[in-house]
Amino acid sequence: MIKGDEMSRRSVANALSVIKNAIIHGKKEVVIRGQYSKLLMSILEIMKREGYLEDYELISDEKGGEIKVVLSDTLNECKAIMPRFFVKSDEYLEEEKRYLPAVNTGIIIVSTSKGLMTHKEAKGKYGGALIAYVY
Repeated sequence: MIKGDEMSRRSVANALSVIKNAIIHGKKEVVIRGQYSKLLMSILEIMKREGYLEDYELISDEKGGEIKVVLSDTLNECKAIMPRFFVKSDEYLEEEKRYLPAVNTGIIIVSTSKGLMTHKEAKGKYGGALIAYVY
């Protein structure tokens, strides 16, 4: 049996994989089908706020659910970080070097005690679990 947190991680990994495949194939829009979570919706909101998505919309709230995502031209890569690593507030530079192509290029989405945010917002203030990276 899959526990809620693991299902949430899988839904994030699956959704980001669908988005990455759309990027590879040059698509501008994609529909993510299957289980979605509040975590996934928060990640999509951060991606939109940071300019990596044009828009997203929950188009079906049935048991499986569907989310329509409109990709931005600035999105090149996105991937869930699994297993989730925990970092201290002063360790983000090391993680930028590990997951992003260059310092100050892209974002790492982090789950902190103050909620989901980018590593730039958390740097120097909050430690947390690394969820995904986007550039």
